[in-house]
Amino acid sequence: MNGSGLSIAARLAHLPMAPKRPAPPRARLDTLIEPRETEFGTLHLRESDGGLAVPVNTESLGALALTETTLDTSRPLYFDTETTGLAGGTGTLAFLLGTAEVRDGNVLVSQVHLPGPGQERPMLLWLASRIEESTLLLSFNGRSFDWPLLRSRYVMNRLPPPPERPHVDLLHCARRVFRHHLDQLKLSTLEKRVLDVHRHGDIDGALIPAAWFDFLRTGRVAVLARVLSHNEQDVRSMVHLVNRLVAAWEERHPVLPATALGLASVAARHGDDERALRFLNKATEGNVAEHAWSLEAELRRRRGEYPQAVEALLRAVASSSEPAPLHLRLAKLYEHRLRNFEAARQHAALCAPAEEAPSHARRNARLAER
Repeated sequence: MNGSGLSIAARLAHLPMAPKRPAPPRARLDTLIEPRETEFGTLHLRESDGGLAVPVNTESLGALALTETTLDTSRPLYFDTETTGLAGGTGTLAFLLGTAEVRDGNVLVSQVHLPGPGQERPMLLWLASRIEESTLLLSFNGRSFDWPLLRSRYVMNRLPPPPERPHVDLLHCARRVFRHHLDQLKLSTLEKRVLDVHRHGDIDGALIPAAWFDFLRTGRVAVLARVLSHNEQDVRSMVHLVNRLVAAWEERHPVLPATALGLASVAARHGDDERALRFLNKATEGNVAEHAWSLEAELRRRRGEYPQAVEALLRAVASSSEPAPLHLRLAKLYEHRLRNFEAARQHAALCAPAEEAPSHARRNARLAER
């Protein structure tokens, strides 16, 4: 009590109430993506034209993917998800699914957005139908993340997983082709430096889960519009990336020397030596010349072309800052293939840093006796 004889609570009770602010309008997902009634249930499905479809050569894509499986590229299905987190596991949801497929000679981009948790079944059934009609799945890091996550959602919803399809992960293809050219192999990096695609007003991928949770709390969809745009561009970029990779592999598109080296490496692993040598001819013109000559030497050695292998290694030595491993390869070629022991001794004397001391001593001793 104070001097007035009224408690603080009683005094506050006599004060006029502050006017209540009206609650902010809770925008519905319907205002962003109009719901559709489908055979699978209500779907917030948006479709857009992805442009004219470019046929993808089956053998070229198979070579780039380094797969022994015969691919059927007649009905490809590209897919990408936006999720509530990157950790995976049963608590992670794919709240937005983007796909691209070929319909009547054009690319159709489709996006399905969840209205909330616990409402995945229509989206999963819709995706299963798309996969069933496809001959090939394509993704970017989908084999490690998107596809395992989606499979777990089928299990959690007591639905049978979709039928198995060959799956080409474009991250691995891009890593092999562009690893000498790019220090980062994110899709956004490939867009800027390979595809010449520049996003404006794009949302940072790290903020996408927060945008979804904000929608669940407030109903606001303004940021979700940016997430939709982000996902749509991801899907479109995958289509463009496949076209660019195949065009480069088929030598229909000019490439930088560093990219030529990556393509040569893929061709060598695929067993296409002639294509590899053509790419290496371009790669030796750039700052990856040492690696290009080194790979050419290995190809020549594998083909039994030992003098040409030596010539390529000597060119690699001329551009190398650490030539000891190259001298070791030259010593072996001269000794075991060309039987030129004097040349073998000269290179053996320069390869000590590239092999263990006992092996190096035995090599020198053996050559001294020849």
